[in-house]
Order: sequence, then structure tokens, then C-alpha cells
Amino acid sequence: MQNQQYMTEEAKAVYNELSTTPATAGEIAEKTHLSPSRCQFILTQMVMAGVSHYQFGCYKRLQ
Repeated sequence: MQNQQYMTEEAKAVYNELSTTPATAGEIAEKTHLSPSRCQFILTQMVMAGVSHYQFGCYKRLQ
């Protein structure tokens, strides 16, 4: 997934921080040094792409 040409460096950083342990967008934003809104946007795109799952305010990696 990380080798996809269309992924920005920001999206790669967010994807690298996702794990099977649920985390909020704020927690991931702190680790990636992105703004919470930018991180939330990227995470929403990842949910729509089917590589992440959102439940109860937290995100986790599906693959």
C-alpha cells in the first residue's frame, strides 16, 4: 500500500501510524505532526478506500 504512486507523504505517514489497535484522529495527528483536520481528512479517505475502519471515534487498519 505504501508504494502506491498516488499516496502523498502525509498519507503514507498516517497509514504507517495506523495499526490494529484503535486510535483517534487526534492521537494519529500528534504522532505524524499533522493538523487534526488534515489527519481526519486523510483518515476519512482511507476509510472510503477500504484500508481503514472507523468505529466509536477511532480508526484502525484493516490489512
